[in-house]
Amino acid sequence: MVRRDLRELAEAGECRRVYGGALRLQPDAAHIHARMGENIALKNALASHTAGLFKARQVAFIDTGSTNIALATSLPRDMPLTVVTSSPAVAVALSDASQIETIMIGGRLDGATGGVIGSVAVQSLQHYRFDLCSLGVWAISAEGPSVWDPEEAAFKREVLSRSETVVVMAEGSKIGSGGRFPVAPLDTVHTLIVSEDAPSDELSRMNASGVSILKVPAHD
Repeated sequence: MVRRDLRELAEAGECRRVYGGALRLQPDAAHIHARMGENIALKNALASHTAGLFKARQVAFIDTGSTNIALATSLPRDMPLTVVTSSPAVAVALSDASQIETIMIGGRLDGATGGVIGSVAVQSLQHYRFDLCSLGVWAISAEGPSVWDPEEAAFKREVLSRSETVVVMAEGSKIGSGGRFPVAPLDTVHTLIVSEDAPSDELSRMNASGVSILKVPAHD
């Protein structure tokens, strides 16, 4: 009976079946311009904590997403750093940082997410290895990060394969839910920086997988 219920929910697009149960599907992403105006204080707090993980002379990847745009704004302007990004908005946010060399990945721009995807974008990554990656996700659970677009998932998988350390910033609503397309297992993520309202039961499951978790209040 339970299996039939899960199958019906999955067919209705309300969950994604995983081993041992199902994940609630996170609603489809709003346009990047809309998301940039939402939960600004929280995103700035997440970004401020994440900026402290960056070290001088690293080669880092900053993914697309409104919180990653806030991260680009939060990085110290006097830190010598190379940042590779798939997001034009991230590149613009770093344009006033004279000590940060910013490199844009080429590819097809997805207007909704504000980042480049596709085969050209994946091929562009072949030139890089990253000391640190700030990965943008639409949802994350003990199963791992996920997104809504298969090409975006493929691009992120290639980024992860080239990253020594991976950090994910997430609002509490993204925790314990799933997008339609899994990106990678959770053990590809080293640090999760999350708002303090995230569900504690799911965070416990994620922490048991070896992910370091830092909770951040909305007003830091």
